[in-house]
Amino acid sequence: MYINQLIDKLERKYPECNRKGLLRLDMNENPGGLPLDVMNELKNKITPKFLATYPDKAPLLESLAAFHQVDVDNIAITDGSEMALKYIFEVFGRPESEFLSVSPTFEMYGVYANMYGLIHKKIEITKDFDIDIKSLLDNITSETSIVSLLNPNNPVGRPYTDEEFLLVAEKTKAVGALLIIDEAYHYFYSYTQIGLLNTYDHIIVLRTFSKLFSIAACRIGYAISSAKIIKLINNARPTFDTNSIALLFANELINNKELLEHLINEELIGRQYLISELEKLGYTYVYNGGNYITIKTNLDANVVAQRLLTDKKISVKTSGYDILQGYIRVTTGAVQYMKLFMDSLCEVDK
Repeated sequence: MYINQLIDKLERKYPECNRKGLLRLDMNENPGGLPLDVMNELKNKITPKFLATYPDKAPLLESLAAFHQVDVDNIAITDGSEMALKYIFEVFGRPESEFLSVSPTFEMYGVYANMYGLIHKKIEITKDFDIDIKSLLDNITSETSIVSLLNPNNPVGRPYTDEEFLLVAEKTKAVGALLIIDEAYHYFYSYTQIGLLNTYDHIIVLRTFSKLFSIAACRIGYAISSAKIIKLINNARPTFDTNSIALLFANELINNKELLEHLINEELIGRQYLISELEKLGYTYVYNGGNYITIKTNLDANVVAQRLLTDKKISVKTSGYDILQGYIRVTTGAVQYMKLFMDSLCEVDK
């Protein structure tokens, strides 16, 4: 029996599956989810005939094209932006070439690089959580096939400036590399680089419905790029991938401006409350955009995380990266959840 050795050698870590009954502040989901009235309205549209019909992406493609003021040929809808990444590495990842990113960053980048036989070249985040742009640019060479910039970067690292994006865009264009600009945390951090697509045809911007739009369970995201790149991504995906429920929810949400504003403000108010309380208590924290804050705990971070989980039924994220030893990462959300977290942190971290 043949076994693909690249797959065989992969070391994968999956999140804990049983999170029922927890206040989930570990995976950057909206802890409260969508408002109940929105949920009920959407559920009423899921009829037997609806479920018996194969998915149709056209309505959402048209809505996204109007929302971003691009053509439908510039958008590929996928099972979360994570699946868009898989297609990108499958299509554009030259085996034995280099994939370049900062480190730490979203772990699936490294997984896909290894899966498709690329060498993952990492630019380490500095000790003060900065990003060394000069080192990043110097390491983009003729051996590079893909570069990713997650903006803002998860779990730490400041956002990139417009000037830095232009420098990376020019360098990747010069060496013939693809540039991924991952905007998973857009709306929490409002700046976007979609405008670069008007000038460069080697850039892909990724978006997701898992974060602000609060439907991580549906697994839906999309890529925006040149028509040529989108055609290649679509060539790699199954005929029917994204499911009809995900498409229905996403289309309703992207067209609901009032809900969008509500979700943005709800997280913002909760985040501002959390930051204010952390500062009152003298906590060191890192926040540079996104719906998460990285907090240096007084006690061992793993002990604090375990106490929060066991005693308070609150899940937070710890990390094995050296730069994040002593820190927990906490998802931000509505004030009621941030108050519950802060009250619990004060009890277990003393």
